[in-house]
Amino acid sequence: SSMALAARLVRWQPPHLCGRLMRRGLTAGIYLRFASFASMASAWHVITTTDSVDASTKIKEGIVSSKIADQVTEENIRSFYWWEGKVQDDPEIRLSFDASDKEKAVSTVTASHNYDVPMIIYPEATPTGYVMGVLANATPEVAEKLVSSRLVACAQLSGASLAIKTTQEASASVNAVALEASGAAPSWQPIGGNDAYLKWVREEVKLPHEQVAKPHGS
Repeated sequence: SSMALAARLVRWQPPHLCGRLMRRGLTAGIYLRFASFASMASAWHVITTTDSVDASTKIKEGIVSSKIADQVTEENIRSFYWWEGKVQDDPEIRLSFDASDKEKAVSTVTASHNYDVPMIIYPEATPTGYVMGVLANATPEVAEKLVSSRLVACAQLSGASLAIKTTQEASASVNAVALEASGAAPSWQPIGGNDAYLKWVREEVKLPHEQVAKPHGS
């Protein structure tokens, strides 16, 4: 069935969210993906992250009471992101569930979320300018290196699976850093999402030519 196709969790994110960014005025993460491109209209895999058990419970209660899903999967992850001139590493709780109504799922999670502007992203069949990468056999050191490169906005580690959010333009450079750090490149998928989060990704990601050091004394 289409819901069975949704069972495989894309390990990244979710949300994609990156730590306590919303408490600092930035964004959190809800991640959406289709069960498969063959069944896009029937099942979405929705993922969100939060920073406390109380917040997680409230979000789960909102999901179940709204009848958009009767089961929510919960797991602990580590979110890496750049803040105040260095890499931050925060624990988070990732929630995921399958829903047939994307819009209702997003509005329900947003209404019960403790972050001001939860991020919403979802896979696209064609390029959008934004991508999510999944890197297997990753370590915290790999996540830190990718974030410190400023080529990714956020990296979230679940076990040894690392989910990366960045721009299409930066993905080739991310591949090079990932290959050097881990011996492998991420698997990429185009994503769409809410304007606030995509704007944050665009602002956080620094392409190599944007990182050129200024001449001494300038």
